[in-house]
Amino acid sequence: MAHEFELDDLDLRIIAQLQDDGRKPSTEIARVLGVPRTTVARRIERLVGEKVITVGVFANGPKIGLPIHVMIQIDTEPNKYEAVLAAITALVEVRWVGIAAGPFDMLIEGMFRSEEHLRYVLLQKLAKIDGISGMQTAHILDVAKITFDWERMRHADEEIESHTPCAATASDGQRLKSARSRSTDPRPHVAAADFTD
Repeated sequence: MAHEFELDDLDLRIIAQLQDDGRKPSTEIARVLGVPRTTVARRIERLVGEKVITVGVFANGPKIGLPIHVMIQIDTEPNKYEAVLAAITALVEVRWVGIAAGPFDMLIEGMFRSEEHLRYVLLQKLAKIDGISGMQTAHILDVAKITFDWERMRHADEEIESHTPCAATASDGQRLKSARSRSTDPRPHVAAADFTD
């Protein structure tokens, strides 16, 4: 039976130290966390080896000559799904492939040198893959947010507790009675302000 890798608190604290700078020296991480440098180095090696983390370079597309950024929804014929997946993952222009459940089968991300380059990939590569039944392309004009703050994301659901509805108070009942007295329309009412940001 294969050993199941389990993260502990120190592993998570090391990941938190690396999320903004994957090149941060183990000596600095050890100093911040108050543990031996050898322990940090050994933990990082294990995290990489177990594929818990990947340390790499995230380049700015436009600054390295790939200004065209697109997301493409892919629909496939069910009996050719695996062949389509293999063909798409082999394309050098595609850097991310997500297998989806919903209105489409795959979502892929691509970076391109020009509109002509994108057009070539759509018409000469993707369109010729046997088994693709439909595609929809969305140009990404700008990336408003990208974050690697794993620690905060892991604890984001703690906000739910602070928004859990409490038992209705007497004042709540009075407000509800007052609201009902102002309208005899049985249909639910939603204030226009509820739709604003």
